[in-house]
Order: sequence, then C-alpha cells, then structure tokens
Amino acid sequence: MSGLYLPQRAFFEFSFRCPLRQKPPKIDGNLRDWDDAARVPDLMAVDGQQPFAAVYMSYDDSGLYFACEVKNKTIYKLNPLQPAAGDSLELFIDTRDVKEHRANRFCHRFYVLPGGRGKDGKQPIARQTSIEDAREQAPPCPEDAIETGLRRLKRSYQLEIKLPAAGLNGFAPREFSRVGFAYLLHDAQHGTQSWSSISDMGVERDPSTWGTAELAG
Repeated sequence: MSGLYLPQRAFFEFSFRCPLRQKPPKIDGNLRDWDDAARVPDLMAVDGQQPFAAVYMSYDDSGLYFACEVKNKTIYKLNPLQPAAGDSLELFIDTRDVKEHRANRFCHRFYVLPGGRGKDGKQPIARQTSIEDAREQAPPCPEDAIETGLRRLKRSYQLEIKLPAAGLNGFAPREFSRVGFAYLLHDAQHGTQSWSSISDMGVERDPSTWGTAELAG
C-alpha cells in the first residue's frame, strides 16, 4: 500500500508577478504574442522533477489570460466527463486570495481540454466546474464566455484561454492585486505537471494550498 506523497512544495508559500497586458493577446492558439515575462515559474524542480510544458499567465481589467505549450506530444486522450483522466488543463483562481481551507464564492475551478469539440474534434472545450466541500460555490461562468484558441503542431500543441472578469466573481485588480492561483496540467503521455500543489495535498478543494499571482500594474 503506497503512502501519501508530500512534496517539498508543501513546506513553502509561492507567489509570482503576473504582468499587466497593455494589449490583449489574440486568442488563436499561436503564442507569438507571449514572452518569458508572463511565464509562470517552474516549481517542479523543487521536487526534482522536470516540466514538460511552459505555462503563461497575464491579466488586464477585462480578465485573466493563460497559455501553455506542451512539447513531445503525439497522442491525445480527451475525456470531457473526466477531464483529469486525459489531456486537460485545470485552473484554480481565488479572486481574494484568502487562503482558507474550504473554498468560498470567490474561488473558481476551470478545466480546458485541447480538443473534443467541433466537427473534427479539434476545438477546445472549456468549462467551470464545482469545488468539492466548498462553503459556497462561485457563480457559474457561461461556457460561451470563455475564449479559447488551440494550435496543434506535429509534435506539440499550444493552447490559449481568456477567463472573463464577468465570470470571475470578485475580480477587481485595481482593488485586490493578489489572486490565489494553482494549476494542474494533465497529459496522457507525460503525467501531471503542477505548480504550488498536487492532488495529494488537496489542490482540487483546498485554496490554502494554492499559490499567489501578484497582479502587477
């Protein structure tokens, strides 16, 4: 029987500077309008692991922007009913960064699949989902309000997402310049890449395990 895995990241609190976009990126799956200033720092190395993807985050008054690039990718497994069982990006956002153990109405969980929609099945799927054991769920963000762009290359894919301010309860970057943040990037070939926390630490339901994105002006 395997025991609980407790990574070194469990003993630290993490934050990073999330840059303000002067011009919003075009959400088309091409990452030409992203640079390293918006790259989320790699924390996998803290636990002696190697990342398989680059993840980016930025913001403006209209919402939060995310992008990722997964390399050495040739096989896709898409499961909209169980996103974590296949290829997907889970995003966790607390617009007030309170760090309570149970989620409240300012805490959000989204997942984005690199395909599964459209006639060819190669259009992204993006949805908000509930947080287990929450004191109160955040108001639902309409699925059609989430912007996504996907670019599949021969051995990689690039994904872009915009979460609109209207779908992020409490998002007010001019008043609250810190948001709780975590992600899980699931991949059928490479496993799971994470940032501040992992499933064994309760990242899917416990906002106290999320890091912080400092919304820099």
